[in-house]
Amino acid sequence: MDKYEGLRKKLAEQKFPCKYMFKFITLEENLAELKPYFEDAEVKTKPSSKGKYISLTAVIMALSADEIIDRYKSLSHIKGLISL
Repeated sequence: MDKYEGLRKKLAEQKFPCKYMFKFITLEENLAELKPYFEDAEVKTKPSSKGKYISLTAVIMALSADEIIDRYKSLSHIKGLISL
């Protein structure tokens, strides 16, 4: 079973194109690696109170469910990245 199957089912209810919000928590040191994946997005970041972690919210105009899932897959190599 594909680990993205649940997400794919939820996205099947959407009409595309649509705005889609990605939310992540990661170590501050990973931010530079994460940002290039969202050059086409409206991005907001917020550091944790102690500054070790940072949250990133990125809104894109998605054309399909596959585009969203492919983006999650392309980020899966980043250690310590937590999807919300």
